[in-house]
Amino acid sequence: MVIHAIWVDDDDIALLAGAGCTVAHNPVCNLRLGSGVMPFRQLRRAGVPVCLGTDEATTDDSINLWFVAKTAALLHTLADPEYRDWPKAGEILDALTRGGARALRQADRLGQLAPGFAADLAVLDLDTLAFTPDNDLARQLVYCEDGSSVRYTIVAGRVVFEDGRVTTIDERALRRKARELMAAQRPHLERAREQAARLEPYYREMVLRAAGRNVGIERRLR
Repeated sequence: MVIHAIWVDDDDIALLAGAGCTVAHNPVCNLRLGSGVMPFRQLRRAGVPVCLGTDEATTDDSINLWFVAKTAALLHTLADPEYRDWPKAGEILDALTRGGARALRQADRLGQLAPGFAADLAVLDLDTLAFTPDNDLARQLVYCEDGSSVRYTIVAGRVVFEDGRVTTIDERALRRKARELMAAQRPHLERAREQAARLEPYYREMVLRAAGRNVGIERRLR
């Protein structure tokens, strides 16, 4: 698996396709860092499977795959005025499900509801604004749902999320512990910020020089 795959050219894409590689697309992270826009349609045309990811909390603050799905569907409309080449809702859902299974090398047991596959599924309430009225389920899952309609999440047949509550941990205690740890670390973080501020001008110069170098492709919007 290759993560991001933004600054790839046609030769790189051919190599990815030939190797049977899956690309993990992290559009929110890429926007947060200003990394550029992945060539979604070129990868798909070459037969490269795509999955969706959030990367880390430091680069995707919400870590919400529903938001990632919508962002992926919208971001690539800026890459080409040919709207027939924009990501389709079905492609985005495929990346969320089968694409993720392929990335984990478990396409034979994950990613779809079928005999012999793991009982992994999310149960959504369709009596919500996202699905009212119900007119195109695939498009509404991608463009309207934000996760608030999810009532159950089941992993290998075990309910791990039910009616807004994770069943496997004490979320309130975990949040309390996180706040306590943050309070203890705050003085260290302040010193780290001061040190980073001294280095920032040099890093800025490095980033701007790299961005200004012509490498024969362009993945940023101008």
